[in-house]
Amino acid sequence: MIELEYNLMLAELAGRSGETLHIGAPLPLPELEARLGFPPDSVGMLLINGVWAPLDSVIRDGDFVQLYPHMEGG
Repeated sequence: MIELEYNLMLAELAGRSGETLHIGAPLPLPELEARLGFPPDSVGMLLINGVWAPLDSVIRDGDFVQLYPHMEGG
């Protein structure tokens, strides 16, 4: 089981700010995005257990996962 927190546009896509999800086997981020129904590559920043993680990280049971969309700025 993982705890998910969605931020900004991802919270709007999910219709909520977070949830608990049973994943079973470890999942790479693209598989998690697909399971959540997010478009591919919609996550631009990933934190696992409060620490920045590269987008090719694998999420495991027990993780607290924070997902952020790609950011734009000027």
